[in-house]
Amino acid sequence: MNILNILLGILLFFLIILVHEFGHFTVAKLCKMKVKEFAIGMGPKLFKKRIGETVFAFKALPIGGSVMLDEDVENDDPRSFRNRPVWMRILVIAAGAFMNFVLGFIFCIISVLCSNSVSTNVVAGFQEGAISSSVLQANDKILKINGMNIYTTMDISFQLSNSQSRGIGSQYYSYDFVVERNGQTVELNNVKFASRSYAKMISEYKKLVGEKEGYAALPTEYFDIDTNSYTEAFKKLEKNDAEFAKSFTAIADEYKSGYTSEENNLYLDFIVYGERHNFVNVIQAACANFVSYGRLIWISFGNLLNGTYGLNEMSGPIGVVQSVSTVASFGWGSLMTLAALIAINIGIVNLLPIPAMDGGRLVFLFIELIRGKPVKAEHEGMVHFIGIVALMVLMVIVTFNDIVRIITGG
Repeated sequence: MNILNILLGILLFFLIILVHEFGHFTVAKLCKMKVKEFAIGMGPKLFKKRIGETVFAFKALPIGGSVMLDEDVENDDPRSFRNRPVWMRILVIAAGAFMNFVLGFIFCIISVLCSNSVSTNVVAGFQEGAISSSVLQANDKILKINGMNIYTTMDISFQLSNSQSRGIGSQYYSYDFVVERNGQTVELNNVKFASRSYAKMISEYKKLVGEKEGYAALPTEYFDIDTNSYTEAFKKLEKNDAEFAKSFTAIADEYKSGYTSEENNLYLDFIVYGERHNFVNVIQAACANFVSYGRLIWISFGNLLNGTYGLNEMSGPIGVVQSVSTVASFGWGSLMTLAALIAINIGIVNLLPIPAMDGGRLVFLFIELIRGKPVKAEHEGMVHFIGIVALMVLMVIVTFNDIVRIITGG
């Protein structure tokens, strides 16, 4: 990480917070509410300036922001937040997350424009030694993998990487696909993929063969990766060319020693078509990416709740800046993809019904909308106070984890 990338990470995090708070501020003004303060950061003020009735401030800790409205219960000012219609208050509270979604969509558009082409879900062809080609065909449009709808190439990579699809002792990863083929929806069960060790085996075998003639096109002619054993053709090879057979044995042995490793990931053996950029496919791809990122975030929440991920794997502002500064070195496309994920993630998190978060406040506003009267201010305040304490504890934990990862290089 260099200093420019770190500054870029800080700037991006600042922009996402600024846009979120600007959403609250703008809608509050449109609803003719009094805004006391617009602040970026938390803690003591480093800088402040009053413009009209609002104080604009930068605070010491860059871990959030706030828009302070006039919420005094006893205030009879018609511009007070609590004295405005409940539907207006709902719009104000929801506006921050909405603006995060807008910003995330803009990042999605920029990410698509930064790519060399607009990726599709249509199979263009197969890598050398592909196994999936026995079931998949060129021009198949991938609709589902293991029951999950596929919108983007990231969905393909995610589902192939995260589905439990390789049995103990098996050389294959197996999936159920649904594709569109020749205008018809076709279910393809047990679509097999081999591992990266198999891809390496092919590469090493090609180097061994070189320009020689009379040898099999693929190593599987001599070594059956389904049974993990040498074939009858190999036995003939041993008789006719012992030196070549000995060299091949070394390649096969390396494959056998590595294919059961947890690091031996799936070998994605097909490629998809890319289209030239135009207005329609850029917007379509940005929309698909937006939906895909949102779904991946929800899946991650589910994994956090069921214990797949632990608190030690969560990141706070420091971790976000570190991730952004690292990804920035890969180019603007990768940076905009991460930026979109962060912006959408913040939007979704803020809408969760968690006390002290926007979603928690919306719960009380909807209760008021249904009941026709608000929950007592002291009761709502106590709930939000507990939420703030819990969030601060969580922030301390994730910040500690971020610092430990930086120190240890984890």
